[in-house]
Amino acid sequence: MGHWGTGGEDFDDIEDFDDAIEAWDERWEAIMFAPERTAGAIVISHLGCAQREWLIINGSHRGTIWSDCRVDDVDLAPLLDDDGTPVTFARWYTDWLEKAERTALSAP
Repeated sequence: MGHWGTGGEDFDDIEDFDDAIEAWDERWEAIMFAPERTAGAIVISHLGCAQREWLIINGSHRGTIWSDCRVDDVDLAPLLDDDGTPVTFARWYTDWLEKAERTALSAP
């Protein structure tokens, strides 16, 4: 007979282990994807595979961009410059424009 554990609990039956993991996943998703977590923000970019970037439009982080990789089990987090400074909308937008221009100029 197998022995499964999550670090804090041990299970003698794989079905009980699977049930515990499923219950944990449901709790995690309910918390991570609660609508109030993104209140005061709007999606400004979709990076593919359900990854997004949000513009914070009110509150203490207003004007900054946040990365949303919750689909990959990573929490919302501020997008940071190389020096650790939060990326502002103006910086994000000018970077986007520069990339769009380079792409357009390199097109055949």
